[in-house]
Formats: sequence, structure tokens, C-alpha cells
Amino acid sequence: MTKKREDLAGMPPAEAAEFALNNDLGDLFDEAEVVRERRPAKMVTTLRLDLDIQAELEAAAGARGIGSSTLMRQIIEEWVAAHRGGPVPNQFGELVRHLDAARQAAASLAREAAA
Repeated sequence: MTKKREDLAGMPPAEAAEFALNNDLGDLFDEAEVVRERRPAKMVTTLRLDLDIQAELEAAAGARGIGSSTLMRQIIEEWVAAHRGGPVPNQFGELVRHLDAARQAAASLAREAAA
């Protein structure tokens, strides 16, 4: 390990950032190893929602500090994980239940934000 690398490894984050800004780190990059993690393939899909539901989802997502598509993905992933390996649920009923829960959560968050 080079001296610069040893120095950086033991520094607090603010001090390391200042060191990096004030020193040439080219030799560190030359010896660095690139690590690529395999991530699952993603697919973009469309979802048709009523505007009022979309607005509620956006409010709920905003209150959590995430985007509405992230919130929808999380809801769907939780549903899939909960039903993986079990009997096939009544999908229409489950969808209605989850959308209703999301609507209620968004309304609750909107009331809290307004208070």
C-alpha cells in the first residue's frame, strides 16, 4: 500500500477530502482495482393511474424523500416477495387493497404535512 493510500485510509472523512483536493492522487488511481457488481436486469414498464392517485403517490413518496416510481416499485416488490412460493392470490383484490392502502397513507401524510 502506498504512503498516500495509508494516509487516506486513516483520516477522518473531512480531512481525507481536503487531502484529496490539495494533492495529486493519480498514482492511487493507477493502482486502483475496478470492481463491478452484477445487478439484476431492470425493465421499464408503464402503469396507468388516475391523476388523483398519482398525486397521492407523489405526496407519499415526497414525504419519504423518494420518487413516486421508487415508491411504486417498493410496493410491488413487497407484494411479490410476500406472495412468492404461495398460492396465487386474487390479484385484482390485492391490487385494489394495495392501491387503497397507498391512497390512505398518502392522505394521512398530506394531513400531517398540512398540520
